[in-house]
Amino acid sequence: MLTLPVRWLRNVPVADPVDLRNAPMLQLVLLLLGGLPPLAWAYRAFAVDVPWREGELGSMALSLLLSAVALGGFALVRLGHFRWAAYQLLAVFSVSVCLSYAGSGFTAQRFEQPVLTVCMVIAALVVGRGALWGVTAAIWGAFGLGLWTEWASNGSAALAVDGVISASIFLLIAVVLDRASSALRHSLAEARAKGRDASEAYVRLQGEVEQRRNVEQQLVHARKIEAVARLAAGLNHDFNHLLSLILGYVQQAKRGQTPEKVAASLAGAESAVRKADTLSRRLLTFSRQNDAVIERHELRGVIDELTPLLRQTISPGVRLHTEIPAGLFVDFDRDQLGLIVLNLLSNADDAMAGQGTIRLIAHDTGRGVCLSCADSGPGIDDELKSRIFEPFVTTKPHGQGTGLGLAMAKDLMLGQGGDIALESTPGQGAIFHLNFPRSGTTSHAPVTALPINP
Repeated sequence: MLTLPVRWLRNVPVADPVDLRNAPMLQLVLLLLGGLPPLAWAYRAFAVDVPWREGELGSMALSLLLSAVALGGFALVRLGHFRWAAYQLLAVFSVSVCLSYAGSGFTAQRFEQPVLTVCMVIAALVVGRGALWGVTAAIWGAFGLGLWTEWASNGSAALAVDGVISASIFLLIAVVLDRASSALRHSLAEARAKGRDASEAYVRLQGEVEQRRNVEQQLVHARKIEAVARLAAGLNHDFNHLLSLILGYVQQAKRGQTPEKVAASLAGAESAVRKADTLSRRLLTFSRQNDAVIERHELRGVIDELTPLLRQTISPGVRLHTEIPAGLFVDFDRDQLGLIVLNLLSNADDAMAGQGTIRLIAHDTGRGVCLSCADSGPGIDDELKSRIFEPFVTTKPHGQGTGLGLAMAKDLMLGQGGDIALESTPGQGAIFHLNFPRSGTTSHAPVTALPINP
């Protein structure tokens, strides 16, 4: 039932968050001050059959003036002038309380003293310490004027002690309100500062994340270019062979005695051209720089398609065996998976110095798919094994490796919900396990030991 009125009172064009928080309370107080006194005086005028006392009309006029100012202040808050409404209310209150005490004396206003604390609370919580002590000073002045009025009328100073006690009580109230409002505003200021710091930190973090993403994309592309350069050296022989075939078929066509022989020679040349075109397209497709596209692929099909490029990556003296059953599916970016496998084979080929065996083995772990790259090289010692996935860690001579391939592979695997692990014993080769979770999960499958030497 109260949700709509409270929401309406909060819906004001006030920029300061503290003022916006206090706006519903101030509006409610202004409405009460603007509506209740006129109703009370109307009841006094028309429902109470008692003659008007001396000074009562003046009190009514001041009370109605305060109500009018309160209603005007409510309108100011609705228009967004929160501070002006508070200042106006407190100023009129300070003047009216002084006039009331000066006109009717201290004793006549004694039972209305608790009402004075309302404006003290408004001054402390809504405006600040200066306004609080200004209102407190006005109340002390009003007490003094009331005591002076009664002393001037009957010459009695017996109420001076009551005045001092009342002033002391209001001093205590002012001190408590001052400490409470100061602590509240200090806490709000700290909260706002922490909020700004958190917002700035979030913006910085977003920038760092975006920068890292860009750097990772550049790193992936750089590794692709490096792999392509290595592949190009190996593909040179294949392209030369295909060009020789094309040239031979063209020469046969020139010497062809019959249309059938010419057609057969041209068909052979066309076949060789298509093979060269397919090989170059695969190379260009692999080297392009695109955002990751995670799709469901059959692992065997991906590796079979990569096999011609993989064989060109390794030295002629290194044998490549693949043992990948059909029906194993992974959710991954196809090009990035190819880049990771190419990097693993390149590292294995370098470790074996051009002689040995590399095996690509895949199996279902029950929690996902594991693709293992095993070599028959010298293995990796424990000290290097603990740092092998860190950037710029490499065993290659200076100028022959960046040490970024395995770090990039780990980032790519983790970024797509997988993982990479190393299993190695010095003198017995090394195995890198690529663990792919099942679709819709992020769990990492345990690795299974594989024999190194076939």
